[in-house]
Amino acid sequence: MDAAMHAGTTTRPTRTFLVPDAATIAGSVVALGCTLVGQYVDTPWKSGPGDWGIDFAGEGGWGALAVLIAMIGVGAFLTGLATARARAVGPERAARRSLVLAALGFLTLVAFWTGLPAVLAGGATGLALDTRRRSGRTAATAAVAIGLSVLTAASAVYLAFTG
Repeated sequence: MDAAMHAGTTTRPTRTFLVPDAATIAGSVVALGCTLVGQYVDTPWKSGPGDWGIDFAGEGGWGALAVLIAMIGVGAFLTGLATARARAVGPERAARRSLVLAALGFLTLVAFWTGLPAVLAGGATGLALDTRRRSGRTAATAAVAIGLSVLTAASAVYLAFTG
């Protein structure tokens, strides 16, 4: 009876919205903080000793904020897509892809104000840690990716305050 009832029904694969992994989201949050500080906060390194301030209107206002948020959003989406595709391959290949993401994050430090270095560093770290979980060991490429990602994120934070 059950088979007769379900014989006419078909199942379709459900489409899910691609949500970046936790590390990419964390990198995006760091990126947003860095871009907000870099764009709108006057720090002692930028404006002179002891001077802190916020200049929202003089630094682009809502238009600049919208562009920065859009760049971080697109970066998070593309990084999430890249890490999701990398998780579909074997751990060794995924570790190499995490190193590629980390290197791209490091190279984007030349445009640190976009927030992309921290987003890519977060994605690379999450992917490298995922390869460690899947293979039971940390591949050399994944370890280098994690180290480069930490260096990139720290540089992005430094540049946000001093740049």
